[in-house]
Amino acid sequence: MTSLSLSGRVWTLRDVPSTDTDRLANTLQLHPVAARCLAGRVTDPELARTWMRPSLDHLHDPHQILGMDIAIERIRRAIEDDERIRIVTDYDVDGTTSSLILQGLLRLLGAGHRVDYHIPDRFNEGYGFSVTAAQQAAKDGIKLIITADIGVRDHAAVDEAKTHGVDVIICDHHLPSGASVPANATAVLCPPQEGCKYPNKALAACGVSLKLAQALLEDHQQRLPIIRSMLKIAAIGTVADVVDLSTTENRTIVAHGLQGLRHGPHIPGLRALLDVSGLHDQMTSQDLGFRLGPRINAAGRLSKATAIIELFDERDPHKARAHAQALDELNAKRQQIQRELVKKCLAQIPDPVPHFVTLWGDESDGWHRGVVGIVAAKVRDAVHRPTAIISISGKEARGSVRSIPTVHAVHALDSAQDVLLAHGGHPAAAGFSVDTVDIETLRKKLNDHAEQLADGEAWIPTIDVDALCDSAFMRMPDADLLAQSLSDLEPHGKGNPSPVIQIDNVQVSDLRPMGEKHIKMRIEGIEAIWWNGRIHSHTLTQGPVSLVGSLGYNVWRGRRTVRFTIEDARPATPQADAEPPLGP
Repeated sequence: MTSLSLSGRVWTLRDVPSTDTDRLANTLQLHPVAARCLAGRVTDPELARTWMRPSLDHLHDPHQILGMDIAIERIRRAIEDDERIRIVTDYDVDGTTSSLILQGLLRLLGAGHRVDYHIPDRFNEGYGFSVTAAQQAAKDGIKLIITADIGVRDHAAVDEAKTHGVDVIICDHHLPSGASVPANATAVLCPPQEGCKYPNKALAACGVSLKLAQALLEDHQQRLPIIRSMLKIAAIGTVADVVDLSTTENRTIVAHGLQGLRHGPHIPGLRALLDVSGLHDQMTSQDLGFRLGPRINAAGRLSKATAIIELFDERDPHKARAHAQALDELNAKRQQIQRELVKKCLAQIPDPVPHFVTLWGDESDGWHRGVVGIVAAKVRDAVHRPTAIISISGKEARGSVRSIPTVHAVHALDSAQDVLLAHGGHPAAAGFSVDTVDIETLRKKLNDHAEQLADGEAWIPTIDVDALCDSAFMRMPDADLLAQSLSDLEPHGKGNPSPVIQIDNVQVSDLRPMGEKHIKMRIEGIEAIWWNGRIHSHTLTQGPVSLVGSLGYNVWRGRRTVRFTIEDARPATPQADAEPPLGP
């Protein structure tokens, strides 16, 4: 049994041939540590060059998406015939950014006066393109609906729209393997669907919406600056929806979107949102995921996601600032609700911890439906078990699952589908609804499913380490050179996480608390910080330690400094590493 770290995890060094590291370092003139980190993602020097320097030329031909030409023809006909068009999207970041892109596109094409939008209310309408929404569109005289981030699984709603003479174009990416798309849709733009040859199967819905814009604006005189502006919005949705950033096109969307977000210009609503988020001209993809994304999501979690559209439509800077501050306050409220529910959930976990943690409570008692997914992720991270958190509201309950690599979230729910009203999602995250009386049965079925997959050490959490790094690199100016080289591997996210480096035999100094849970210190010549690491303060000061974490920059009041963000630690022990640390 491998010894565990202070946080109870096993560190595993990625297996990367030294020949790959050397080739990348020599060909691309990379720092050896950065070269090893990159070699764990891509080994061919030319592909690596593309990885590090994504270009707008790497955006694929949108006409390769199955159904694109049909969608273009139908939209152009709707504009020519002055038909009413409605954009219907999900209430999360991917959905709202898709709505912004599609509404902006149709305005540019001259259809703005005939376009409106609908975002389902999480609490009254629920997830997806509903039959009720289709019926309401028909009553309102809508002739064309364009959905985004919903629709590909909403067969009944599409059929209902067709019955009333309303055409539906779908921009989505939520399609399980082998599932069919709605037959009565006019066009379905969904790269994972059968028969679609589009090379990037990992587009978020906002990315699909961007491709539709790219195709429809081909002859527009201002096409390039318009696409660059839309990339700013698509980058936010792409990162927040946690799609794969190892694909060249997604990296291009995020890299160039970030460039636009850093340098502007911005409409008043976006400018205000960046300001209340404390973002500046050195923002990273992590800022999109952890600062912008949560503020946008807060509207749909606690109130109405339409607040995002209203913010971006506002042209008065003072009113835009008020809208953005309201979102910021909603996000603070969400954080407080989340903290209280996490605390409540952790106190209720049985001992021993079950193979699948399922916890529930009444919405009126703080089990807020809008935060169950975030809370499930926090509980999962605390106990390293797949987790379902359920909010009860009368006879029906709604829940979210956040899982671990050894348990597929949707397959787990499939094992209990006879008691579920609806369910769906991805391997790591899924949602469901269930009759309240069946929750206990659901708990047992989920635990039985996970227990069958239990396999000793496979349930122990691990940290994948990209490179062993000599502690000498943590001294200035070497630390600055390494941090700069590692930044060339951005943008980071799913498929390209921030490189994790291990540093052995480090002596911590000047350790001090930050708030109730965090600590700041110095290692060698630079600042280090460990979020939620205060409980380990004593061990860190007792002698040399080994650390794993990421090296980057911290910007405070316009001043940029090198910082090592600690993810885990353990007492230093003499051992023969699989390979020597990379060093001077």
